[in-house]
Amino acid sequence: MSTAVPSTNQALTADPRLDPERRDRLRGLLAGIVGALVLVAVVMLLRPFTGGFSIIDVLADATLLAMPIGLFAWLLETFGTHAKTLFLVGLIALFVLIGGGLGQLYAARTAGARRPMWARAQAYAIGIALGLGLVYLLVTDFVESAGPSLLRVTLALALGAEAWAIVTALLLNALRHRGAPPEAMQHAGEGVDRRRAIATGATGVAMLGALGVIGWDITRVANRQTVGGPTAGELPPPITPIDDFYVISKNFIDPDPDRGDDWGVEIEGLVERPGRISRAELEELAGPDFVSTLTCISNEIAGPLIGTARWTGAPLGKVLERAGVQPTAVDVVGLGEDGYTDSIPIEKALAPETHIVWGMNGEPLPRLHGTPVRLIVPGLYGIKNVKWLTKLSVVGRDYQGYWQERGWTDEAIIKTQSHFDVPDAQDLLVAGTHEIGGVAFAGDRGISKVEVSFDGGGTWREATIAENPGDAGLSWVIWKMDWQGKSGSYVLVVRATDGEGNLQTEEETSTLPAGASGYHRIRVGVA
Repeated sequence: MSTAVPSTNQALTADPRLDPERRDRLRGLLAGIVGALVLVAVVMLLRPFTGGFSIIDVLADATLLAMPIGLFAWLLETFGTHAKTLFLVGLIALFVLIGGGLGQLYAARTAGARRPMWARAQAYAIGIALGLGLVYLLVTDFVESAGPSLLRVTLALALGAEAWAIVTALLLNALRHRGAPPEAMQHAGEGVDRRRAIATGATGVAMLGALGVIGWDITRVANRQTVGGPTAGELPPPITPIDDFYVISKNFIDPDPDRGDDWGVEIEGLVERPGRISRAELEELAGPDFVSTLTCISNEIAGPLIGTARWTGAPLGKVLERAGVQPTAVDVVGLGEDGYTDSIPIEKALAPETHIVWGMNGEPLPRLHGTPVRLIVPGLYGIKNVKWLTKLSVVGRDYQGYWQERGWTDEAIIKTQSHFDVPDAQDLLVAGTHEIGGVAFAGDRGISKVEVSFDGGGTWREATIAENPGDAGLSWVIWKMDWQGKSGSYVLVVRATDGEGNLQTEEETSTLPAGASGYHRIRVGVA
């Protein structure tokens, strides 16, 4: 004797607690959710068509702008590099909830209707497209970031909204037929049953395809390169290999611009000769390669978001002198192809160490590091080193960039820092002589001294600066010392003094809003 297991829809139909109106709303909720997944997938698929901008990216920017700085700090400290992935999942969930709600509303408005059903679906599509377009307009600066792609963004939103309408209407109609009384289905005939099967299959394929696209996009974000770095327990090489150089940006998916060989940078604002400076003209102004270290403002004490490279480029000061900077200039604003902006004071822009670069470790600038051209501003955290550079604007005011609008510092001067790479925290060592070593960095001020304490900061011994890859004080140094370890437990502490004679601060601060500070302390045992 076999027992038939009712389908979900049959269970909804037979449940006496669910009146017909409520059952229809549940069908609308399900249909709207599937439609929303398809809408999100369409928007994701069309991101290359819209120049890297999508409603999801824009909503992410708007959410970060509105988020209290304390909440942002908590998310960053709690989830670290996974915060961006969870943020993307949350935005997709928001679309799904809104799509499901609209599906319920659509079901209620079309209850008992047949012919008006498709007309109303188109009305919903228009409303969704207009609503999303309005959101895009409200939170996007078209003058500086996404203006040229407005038409394409509008088309992408329209296609996504239309996809929601078609999928929602098809699935809702199919679900209604599944819940219809048997006598009604017999009266409707085989044609309706066939159309219902086709609609159910089509929406099922659309849902599976949407889940595949969304899953692929989430996986790309989750698996994006963030940091490589040396093997644990080893000193880093003086020059960081490109594959090991940390990668951080505001984007879910970073741009992959193809500007050809004759790329250039626009220069505008308070200059005598605005216009485009070409690659060939920049190469004529190129100086010798230089070594400089970059570190992210969100790098924790002894964190991995730091690297040193040999850069190829032209001094930004020469470029600005060619354009003729006006006396009222205050800031130079850099705009990236991803819509990112930040500024540096005109004095820093004219300093000889600040460069427009197009080469990294002897290779063309890689995509993840800002191809084909970016800014390198020694002495300032990575937020000021704009990647995928397209435009420089000289302005007569203190310009607040992307992260400044979200609560981060505008000065972004790198704090003196030092840390251990050898040994690792909690290592158990054998009694005898051990090499102790790590990295120290002070932006563009250089490092004059590194000291290590083996008793928690009570006494200090000076270490040897073993490697200094930069000859202009713009890079980190690799420090080392030998330590005769005897049996016991030790708290090791390191501190550095910059090239101007200023001792690294012991005061501990979080990364937000101006970068972390404090001594790196580790505990090791010797047996």
